[in-house]
Amino acid sequence: MPPFAPAALATALHDDVPPSLLALVQQRLAALLGPRYTVILAASGEQPSHYHLAIQHSQSGVSMEDSGPIGPDVAEHLLALGGQVKAMLDSPTFARMGSDDPTRPLVWLRDQAF
Repeated sequence: MPPFAPAALATALHDDVPPSLLALVQQRLAALLGPRYTVILAASGEQPSHYHLAIQHSQSGVSMEDSGPIGPDVAEHLLALGGQVKAMLDSPTFARMGSDDPTRPLVWLRDQAF
C-alpha cells in the first residue's frame, strides 16, 4: 500500500505555520522513524494552538494519528510517541500478528499511556 498523501487541509494548515518547532519535530520524527514511515505533522487554530500528527508504516499500511494542544512539552511528547510507534511496528510480536501462525496475538496491549 503506498503511503497516504497529505490532505489538502493538512497541507494548507502546515503552510500557514512558519518553519518552527513543528517543522523541526516533523523532520526529527522522519529521521527517527526512517524511510519505511510517512510522517505528516500540521498545526491548526488561530495562533496555531493544536497539532495533528499522522504516521504510516509503508510495509504494513498501518497508520496512527494523534492530535492535541501545542504546549511546552509537545516536542518531547511527539518524539516519544514516534519512538513507541516504531518500537511496536518493528517488533517481532507485530510481525507475528500478520502471520498465519495459530498462536499469533490478535491484539496489541500496552502497559503505559502515551
